[in-house]
Amino acid sequence: MKPLVIRELTLGTGRPKICVPLTGKTEEEILSQAEAAMKKEPDLLEWRVDFFDQVEKEEAIAGMCQKLGDKIGQIPLIFTFRSEKEGGNRQISLSDYVDLLKIAAKQPRTDLIDVELFMEQPLMSRIIRDLQQMGKKVIASNHHFEGTPKKEIMETILSQMEEAGADLRKLAVMPRNKEQVWDLLGVTIQAADSGEKPVITMAMGQLGCASRILGELSGSCITFGTAGQSSAPGQMEVGQLKEILWALRLDGDEEKMINIK
Repeated sequence: MKPLVIRELTLGTGRPKICVPLTGKTEEEILSQAEAAMKKEPDLLEWRVDFFDQVEKEEAIAGMCQKLGDKIGQIPLIFTFRSEKEGGNRQISLSDYVDLLKIAAKQPRTDLIDVELFMEQPLMSRIIRDLQQMGKKVIASNHHFEGTPKKEIMETILSQMEEAGADLRKLAVMPRNKEQVWDLLGVTIQAADSGEKPVITMAMGQLGCASRILGELSGSCITFGTAGQSSAPGQMEVGQLKEILWALRLDGDEEKMINIK
């Protein structure tokens, strides 16, 4: 697995980096959440655009990206519209989804763009290349809120993301038993060891919490934590997440964890 550098952040080495989702509906709510998140000193922020009440307006999206950039400085920003089919807040047509991704790519302060690869795989593979040509890094994602695919299927999903040329590969599942959590961790280790592109995986819900803290062991490079409202079941509060990741560090480095709370 080759590390990926975004601004001043390196993904794919050391502990998993902490990302806080912003799920506000209005500009005021989003900026308030961003301010609260910054006090926790996360590594990345994710703007969940499917919650935004002006998502149909290009100028509103552009303005929001700029205002977020002004507030968060050099912290990388992920632009995500999560479709209802994959656990998001609203439905969207394929054409509107593609248009939205291209709007996101025009914004100077958008660093990473989430693309649901299996919404329409051949088209999304082309869109990934288009977004990269516009200077953006792309996360190919796939979410299973109703269960956990078999190991062979999860391996295939992550392989297809690599083949599509995405800069990061993300897979989220909902485990029904502890064996499925271990299956995901095993698949993550295999994908991180055999693939070139960094991997992000998580088992959601209370049962899957261990997957959110074992990224340094499994090879998952980002974990999602909350500074208020969560965007998926099982997310931990950022301060708690930092403490656990620090305690589980593998390299023994004496780095300082400032403002852990």
